[in-house]
Amino acid sequence: MPNDDISKATPEIAKHHPRFVRNRDFADGEEAVKAKKSIYLPAANPADDDATYNSHLFRTRFFPAASKTLQGWVGLIKRKPDQLGTKSEIIGTLCELLTPDYLNLNELTEWLIRETLITNFTGLLVDHPSRDEFTGLSAANAFEQGYRPFIAGYTAESILELKPGLVGGKRQLVRVRLMEQDCTRIRELMVNQGIYQVRIWTTDGEAFIPGPIQTPLVNGKALGEIPFVLVSTSEKLTPQPSLLQHVVDLNLQLYIQQGLLSNVHYTLSAPIPTIRGISPLKDKDDNYVLDENGQLQFPDFPVAPGSLWLFESKDTVAEYLEFKGQGAATLENSVKEIKDELRIAGHSIVAPDKPAPEAPETQMIYRAAEMAILASFARTISGKVERALKLFARWADPAAEADLAFAVNQDFVPQSLTPQAIAAIQGLWQAGAITHEQLLLCLRDGEVLSPALDVQAEIEATKVEAADRPTAGLL
Repeated sequence: MPNDDISKATPEIAKHHPRFVRNRDFADGEEAVKAKKSIYLPAANPADDDATYNSHLFRTRFFPAASKTLQGWVGLIKRKPDQLGTKSEIIGTLCELLTPDYLNLNELTEWLIRETLITNFTGLLVDHPSRDEFTGLSAANAFEQGYRPFIAGYTAESILELKPGLVGGKRQLVRVRLMEQDCTRIRELMVNQGIYQVRIWTTDGEAFIPGPIQTPLVNGKALGEIPFVLVSTSEKLTPQPSLLQHVVDLNLQLYIQQGLLSNVHYTLSAPIPTIRGISPLKDKDDNYVLDENGQLQFPDFPVAPGSLWLFESKDTVAEYLEFKGQGAATLENSVKEIKDELRIAGHSIVAPDKPAPEAPETQMIYRAAEMAILASFARTISGKVERALKLFARWADPAAEADLAFAVNQDFVPQSLTPQAIAAIQGLWQAGAITHEQLLLCLRDGEVLSPALDVQAEIEATKVEAADRPTAGLL
């Protein structure tokens, strides 16, 4: 690849960039959408000047369906804490400062969920800085100085290339290019002869210059794969439609229709004064007055309370042109239809305050569809993050890789355990079938106990309380 192409996304990825921009704008809401002006909202009249268009833009209502849906979906998935299953204290500690910019695991997954809902094309790279980048390192200060493995997140726009190939008879990534540091650095990842290598390209302001090829080591050994995880609901290595995409498309159509309806209402509320049969202006020599384009000039007639118009010709006719607005009802119906489609696409999150009457079976179908979509998405996120964490464990604590597990919440509907379920769980604990920790976790996740409950602290507190409690014979 020529050096001038190293910073460009492949055509298969680049063609989706406009879609990423649109999804992000509508996810960000009214301010971001209206900042793009005529890209999303056409002028009411192609001949309108900037002042007239800006007035039309200001009047047009914007319904934040996409941003509201996105916030709702993220909120449902993050309604309960992520579950990290590991016995490794090292991994538990490092997950509190997991990314290069010191996000913890919970913050990283929230970012990942939002980004993947918007673009469905997000990346996680597991890496470890070189010891050469640090001075005065010791076992005591390595963690504080940042000499530790990390997981870096990449947006869709930062992923420039994903090239598959065969390594050891298995299909996997053999070349990845990632944009970093505000488009001033390119990270090139590759597998050469079964060995993972990295090259950093930096810009001098005119072109990107390649750095030396380095071979990262894990416990003294080279990796045989690129430690990059593509986060997408598809196994394809090219962008696929995101969950938010259909909501964004409907939101755009609604915005355009609202613009047309706003213009109709404005026209109906502002009758246009018309004057026919007036004479052009003349100068003192009785010559017609022309403008710079050679067009006849006519007198100005101010439109304001108390204004008086005087006409020299008896044939002059002055009247107000009022529009009847027969098309307003059609536009209003169109707006209503799009909102109904949005309600189905966004399910209960964008439902109107007073929805139209629906059969209970229909409402159950909508809710079941919403839960199924979110559950499938949550499983995808869980699997991708778990994969990245297992790669992370190779550097942090290799012994922990095998039994490490991770999952984001898939319980989206608040519903406490029934008394019968509580009794059954308690019976399992008393019979020794589950641990005290598992009992408390079940009660916490079943929304019987506070979601902020510190399970280990609670177990220790109950031990102390039991030790301090007097025996029955002393009462």
